[in-house]
Amino acid sequence: MLRAGIGQLFVGFGWSTILVNLLGAFMIGLLARSAEGFSEPELFKAFWMIGICGGFTTFSAFGMELFEWLANGRWRIAILYATTNILGTLLFVFVGYRLGTWLNSG
Repeated sequence: MLRAGIGQLFVGFGWSTILVNLLGAFMIGLLARSAEGFSEPELFKAFWMIGICGGFTTFSAFGMELFEWLANGRWRIAILYATTNILGTLLFVFVGYRLGTWLNSG
């Protein structure tokens, strides 16, 4: 429902898809670091990272939007979109993980 709400707020270009993917990547990074302190990290990861964050992010929408731009010959926007999603999610996983490290060190 949160993803649908974001989709209603950010219309055009694929902003809602980028936003949910970046937020989900940040949460996955934070949760990955947090899972290291649990006795059952795989169960924690399965529920929070795969279930919750995986359900929130949207790789299929990313693929469809990218496909539509490529099919319509909009190569520049497609490259910008793909680069923003891929590099952005890597950056946000890293930032989330580092924040988790900082929070756990205090």
